[in-house]
Amino acid sequence: MRCLDCDSELIIGQEMCPACGSDVTYFRVSPPHVGRLHDVIFEDPLSQLNAPEPLLLKGSDSVEHAVGVMRKHRFGSVLIVDEESKLQGIFTERDLLNVPAPGPSLKSVSLESVMTPKPKALREDDTIALALNRMAVGGYRHIPIVRDGVPVGFTSIRGILTYLGMNGL
Repeated sequence: MRCLDCDSELIIGQEMCPACGSDVTYFRVSPPHVGRLHDVIFEDPLSQLNAPEPLLLKGSDSVEHAVGVMRKHRFGSVLIVDEESKLQGIFTERDLLNVPAPGPSLKSVSLESVMTPKPKALREDDTIALALNRMAVGGYRHIPIVRDGVPVGFTSIRGILTYLGMNGL
C-alpha cells in the first residue's frame, strides 16, 4: 500500500504515514478471503452443506427415548413427525429444560408436551445467509431442512462453521 498524499510505502496497521504524517486510517484492507466468504454465505444453498439425515421421532415417544437417541448419534436435536412424515416439531437440548423438575420420570413425558411445535424450517435451495439470519433472529441453533414438508436434513451453527472451515474460509 502507498500513501495517497506522498506515495510512500505503508505497512498495514499504521495510522500515520511515516514519511509525511498523513492520516492513513482511511485504508481499509480486507483479507483476500472476505469476498469469497461473502459469496459463499449469500450464494451457496443449504444443499451444499451435506446436511446429516435428521433423527425422526413421533410426538408420543418419550423424552427419555429422545435423549438416548440424541446421545447415541451425538446430535443436539430430533425432529418430530406425524404419520405422514410431515414436520410437527423439534426437540433440542434446550427443550429438555422445559421438563418439570422434580417431576415425572423422563420415561413418562411425551415429546409433544415439551417440543417446540411448528418450527421454522428451510428448503434445500435456501441460502446459508438465510439460515444464519433465522438462527440469529430466532435464537435457534438447529433448523430443519424440508422438502414438501418432510424433513430431509437439518442445519446447525456447527454444521455451517464446519462447511466454511472445509472451504478454507
